[in-house]
Amino acid sequence: FIICGLLGNPSTLATFMDIPVMKFCVCLVSITCWSVQMSFVIANDYLEPEPMEFRDKARLDLYKQVYMKEGMTEGQDIWSSCIALLGMGLALRFFSYLGLRFMNRSKQV
Repeated sequence: FIICGLLGNPSTLATFMDIPVMKFCVCLVSITCWSVQMSFVIANDYLEPEPMEFRDKARLDLYKQVYMKEGMTEGQDIWSSCIALLGMGLALRFFSYLGLRFMNRSKQV
């Protein structure tokens, strides 16, 4: 959970997106990258925020730079995020089932 929290943060995510190998690893491992990006893009499109204070405007610009320009699905739509999250969820459940089924078989009832 700590990995997902760190890799979903826009300030740390921007540094990882510059290196292609790191970008691939982050996209493969972090669920939060995909879900936060998808949520931000949808919220930004529908709510069209106009921050009043300089600090809030700078934060919104950083988020737009990371999630809309340098994001994992650059040039693609929101559905790629949905597919990635669905695939990660299915893989997690499948490998969890295998672990529960075959670990400590001698102790199972």
